[in-house]
Amino acid sequence: MMKKKMGLSALIIFAILFSFGLGAIAAPKLTLLFNNKQQKIDVRIINNQPYVPLYSIVGLFGGKVTYEKKTNRYQVTSKDFNPHPSQAKSYTVNVMGASGPMKITINKVTVDPAYKYDPYLPPIKAVVLDVVVENTSSAKISWHPAQGIFALNTGEQIEDALLYSQNVSGDFLGHTVKKGKIALPVHGDLERVRMVKCYIHAAFDEQLQPVGEDLSLEIPFR
Repeated sequence: MMKKKMGLSALIIFAILFSFGLGAIAAPKLTLLFNNKQQKIDVRIINNQPYVPLYSIVGLFGGKVTYEKKTNRYQVTSKDFNPHPSQAKSYTVNVMGASGPMKITINKVTVDPAYKYDPYLPPIKAVVLDVVVENTSSAKISWHPAQGIFALNTGEQIEDALLYSQNVSGDFLGHTVKKGKIALPVHGDLERVRMVKCYIHAAFDEQLQPVGEDLSLEIPFR
């Protein structure tokens, strides 16, 4: 009787182990696709969550993983991380122009690799002009310096400065002044930028008639 019980127990244990083995064999192999391309990276499911090796997944994004033995921690560095980012540099200038009764003065140029034009959006590389715009007449005049066309000495042309600039354009009541910044987003190398050229359409009155000429300015700053 004892032998029968032992034999039955052994049979049950064997059946359980065999069923686990079948489950392991039947489990499909997981694969990882990155940008629609299959990767040779081991994917495992632990507690219903997929896991992949840290070094492998960071490497796909061009990053780097280092292990610090003293602190017993891993450091992940992204591809475009710069531990010593360039600082913004400002240059004093004194460039003035006018379109009829409307006057503009540019008194500072700042080259900023991380210009924060909006607290809720990522910073941009930009050349920022500090400007003062004044209506010297008693009439209501409209002028839009931030909607001008800007060009850099590097050959880059900028036509969307209004999106990143402060309110230095629009309607001006008589004898009013607006001060603010016109930010020029730059896609190229900021260190090569030495001069800004700008073309601003003429100011106009309430009847949409021009009250001055189109304005062209050159702003060398370094």
